[in-house]
Amino acid sequence: MIVLQTPIGKGHVSLNLTLRRTFNLFANVRPCRSIAGYKTAYDDVNTILIRENTEGEYSGIEHEVIEGVVQSIKLITREASERVLRFAFQHAEAIGQKKVRAVHKATIMKMSDGLFLSTAREVAKDFPQIEFSEELLDNVCLKACTVL
Repeated sequence: MIVLQTPIGKGHVSLNLTLRRTFNLFANVRPCRSIAGYKTAYDDVNTILIRENTEGEYSGIEHEVIEGVVQSIKLITREASERVLRFAFQHAEAIGQKKVRAVHKATIMKMSDGLFLSTAREVAKDFPQIEFSEELLDNVCLKACTVL
């Protein structure tokens, strides 16, 4: 088996990001389902997480401002947001899923996640048969932790 790993440090472009950009792998699709016979904190899980894979924290735009201070840029575009959101709604439609939820941090990242959220609201209008909701990432994580 060959394992490719990006060296940690300066000057190396992420191998994952390079592959995502080369092959236009913009949607990370992660199905999560309960397995019969295995007891977990949640019963009857059947959800799919879809994450934009080339922007946001995955933009790979970082620099050192001064020694000991680094800055990462969270790049969000309407085009990429709309592309992954349409993919999510179309995927839901294709598999008979009736709900799509946008998870965000728009209360803190008002411009970047705000753009994503406003785009989600617009795209949702094109899929009236799919129930759309939105929730803060912190709330989603809190709900997961309260069961454990």
